[in-house]
Amino acid sequence: MRVIVDIRPLLEPRRSGVGTYTAEMTKALADRRRHEYALFANGLRGAPPADLPPVSDRVTRHFSRYPNRLLNASFAILGRPKFESLTGPADVAYLPNLNFAATSLPLIVTVHDLSFVRFPRFFSAKQRLWHAAVGAGRTLRRARTVIAVSEHTKRDIAETFGIPEDRIAVASPGVSAAFAPLPEGSAAARTALGLDRPYFLFLGSLEPRKNIAGLIDAFDRVGADLDLVIAGGKGWLYRDIFRRAAASPKRERIRFLDYVADADKPALYAGAAALVYPSFYEGFGMPPLEAMACGTPVIASHVSSLGEVVGDAGLLVDPHAVDDIAAAMTAVVEDGRLAAELRRRGPERAKRYTWEKSAATLERVFAEAASN
Repeated sequence: MRVIVDIRPLLEPRRSGVGTYTAEMTKALADRRRHEYALFANGLRGAPPADLPPVSDRVTRHFSRYPNRLLNASFAILGRPKFESLTGPADVAYLPNLNFAATSLPLIVTVHDLSFVRFPRFFSAKQRLWHAAVGAGRTLRRARTVIAVSEHTKRDIAETFGIPEDRIAVASPGVSAAFAPLPEGSAAARTALGLDRPYFLFLGSLEPRKNIAGLIDAFDRVGADLDLVIAGGKGWLYRDIFRRAAASPKRERIRFLDYVADADKPALYAGAAALVYPSFYEGFGMPPLEAMACGTPVIASHVSSLGEVVGDAGLLVDPHAVDDIAAAMTAVVEDGRLAAELRRRGPERAKRYTWEKSAATLERVFAEAASN
């Protein structure tokens, strides 16, 4: 069987969680060598990502050079060119993220979250327009099977778009072997990244949904002598985050690291007293999973998918209750037994999530779609 995989998320200049999912899932599928894969991408500029599976008897690459806006408009309005006309004949087409597309093949689509439906106020007008143009409901109803990244997202999809749950499968992100407790402890990790004081960590794009302003408010109420490190590129509607940091009485102890390369993340996690992730809404939540794999205590919201991912391996808090977040941050620092127990539980919890297991789920979905 031959499967077209849309790898356009990998062309982002700064890879997000969606890009990581696309890259790791594509590699896991190729490594299992059950099917043939035609990797499709488009763009006027830029070389193919370096971490793609190599071309082989099972993997081919197909890169078109249309202006993205023109291609997307043609997909949406004209329904062409078809993916299969750009890559050659295939049995199934797979979108690792909602996107403009045109195909006559059975379509499989991964949905990472429905924040753009649940919380449109967290997005810019341009982003809301883009999501409206993509037409999530139309695409998902047309799909043979929808892939959700968590059980929570599966329920969200079913409730929001009326898609039967037997047409929705769950294939969660995995965690790379690079995310593991560091043998030399946290001091070496902090030094390598220029962090010479103990710190709480947030890692993710700077956007309203992540509740970073609320995290800063909570940090102001923590008496322990730690810094707050906020690592992540500027997303959108982020100015309030910087205003809140500038107004903090602890502003000299709040550090912004901007975008952090994947290679630096394990050390960053390992050096933290805790990852604090008080997001208002997540479809999955890769930073908590990565932090748990590194043995870093995790404090996360109890809402949406985060409780499902973290379970009893972290502290779950109300993202709307600043005192709740602050109390959890204080507890991790002051209660050594609690911190040690979270460091023990985290890696065990993270073992539940593997790319190979999720790739096997996708293979089963592909086979069922092709046979039907």
